[in-house]
Amino acid sequence: MDKLYDKQYLEMIESLPQFEEYEFWKNLQNRKIILNTDINESVVERAIIQIINWNEEDTGIEPSDRKPIKIYIYSNGGDVIAGLGLIAAIQNSITPVETICLGLAASMGALILISGGKRTIYKNSTVLLHDGSLQVANSSKKAKQTLAFYDALEKRLRSFIVESTKISEELYDSKSDEEWYIFGDDALTLGIVDVVI
Repeated sequence: MDKLYDKQYLEMIESLPQFEEYEFWKNLQNRKIILNTDINESVVERAIIQIINWNEEDTGIEPSDRKPIKIYIYSNGGDVIAGLGLIAAIQNSITPVETICLGLAASMGALILISGGKRTIYKNSTVLLHDGSLQVANSSKKAKQTLAFYDALEKRLRSFIVESTKISEELYDSKSDEEWYIFGDDALTLGIVDVVI
């Protein structure tokens, strides 16, 4: 009897959602999106769909009267192409979108933080800006096309950062080959965020 009970209990536990999934769905009830994993297509798709849905819910309500969407970030970064899709959704949202760095906003996580209408960070949280990594395995012609695309993508990311912060082109270029770690209070000085808590 005990073995049967143990088996049923284990099956029940295994069927429960993981903590991250549970927190993600629970927080959606309050218009909070939790990005506490690597940025990938699946995570981005869910976030974009929610932003679109909340904008549809708010049809007819003035932007200033809408309940803001809050995106909480604790991420090492991830897929740049997918992340740019989320940035577009954030910037095109009529309902205000706030971004909050909980501990680390690295790479694409940092760019998502920068894209918010109101950007908040904890004083000792960290932002990491750096150039992307790339591996190419293809024919010579296709490899050159891929490299050309990623050169163009890097220029777009540079423009986005310079236009959305107080980081000058000269400062960005001087840091472009570095792992540029920035604490919350310095992120405020650089215009990466608007509020330090």
